[in-house]
Amino acid sequence: MFPADFAYARARSLDEALDLLGEAAQAGEEAKLIAGGQSLLPMMKLRLAAPQVLIDIAGLAELQGGPWHGQTPAIGALTTYRQLGRQRHAGPDGTPALVNGIPGLDAGIPALADALAVLGDPQVRARGTIGGAVAHGDPAADLPAVLLALNAEVVIAARAGTREVILDDFLQGVYATDLAEDEIVTHVRIHATDARGSAYEKFPHPASHLPLAGVCALVRLRDGVIERAAIAVTGISPRPYRAREAERVLAGAPPAPEALAAAAARVTQLDGREVSLLGDQHASGPYRAHLANVLAGRALARALDRARAATAERAAGERATEERATGARAAGERATGEPVTVERATEEQP
Repeated sequence: MFPADFAYARARSLDEALDLLGEAAQAGEEAKLIAGGQSLLPMMKLRLAAPQVLIDIAGLAELQGGPWHGQTPAIGALTTYRQLGRQRHAGPDGTPALVNGIPGLDAGIPALADALAVLGDPQVRARGTIGGAVAHGDPAADLPAVLLALNAEVVIAARAGTREVILDDFLQGVYATDLAEDEIVTHVRIHATDARGSAYEKFPHPASHLPLAGVCALVRLRDGVIERAAIAVTGISPRPYRAREAERVLAGAPPAPEALAAAAARVTQLDGREVSLLGDQHASGPYRAHLANVLAGRALARALDRARAATAERAAGERATEERATGARAAGERATGEPVTVERATEEQP
């Protein structure tokens, strides 16, 4: 099917894009932004969306890239899934996370790498953008679940200024978000300081590759217990959400299979009752809920394994630092005959 007729404008800057949105609003016309178009265009062809004006923002330099390092990495809204998968993530100290000796997203935020590996098809990954994934408000999108677990914020620009909104507040329902008609998502900012113990699991629809259910889990260990857990679910309810009751089950719990199973059984519970479930010809609501329980168990188990590996790696690094300090102290004492104090830098714990 062909989409309804629409006007087309190509913005050359963020300011011009905001002007075009304002002009459309003044004319009483519905305007939509388009960059990759991997979600919007199929909806237009089905006449599920019929904007009167399409504003092309694919070439805006202001929305490209971003500082992909430090404690709060920022992802430009026009970053494609393919570009995101090729990012070289660095930790808070600027040291690249390594996988097989090569800096990569897989080691720094493995849940994000998990999602990108199973997201759509090559064309979608080449053209689809991080900003579109967030702004579209699709209840069955992969990336929002991962970003929720990473405590992401959405950076939004308008003529009135810039604001930042927690993603959990930004997503409001089926294709509904906290984005006004005159606003544009410019960046997505991640606030998880250590996401090495994270994983994403999904059960995809065989044709669209969208998740009938998807779960992202993040686990942090300290002193032999689970210090904190973040669990986000997509595909089963009107919007991706944080499973906070399941997270509370794990807080302070030992990293045992029984604790993971208890948490996985509660991922469809919010405020003491079951979440509103989606159901259609592809999968009923109860079936999606069952999938979420199973996938949560798998994601938590993989996240825990990765958290243990990260903890062991951190401990090994601390031992190596201590050994270097001891060696430097001994060498100094041999050279001077006096006791030597060597200051040792300690890694800030997440």
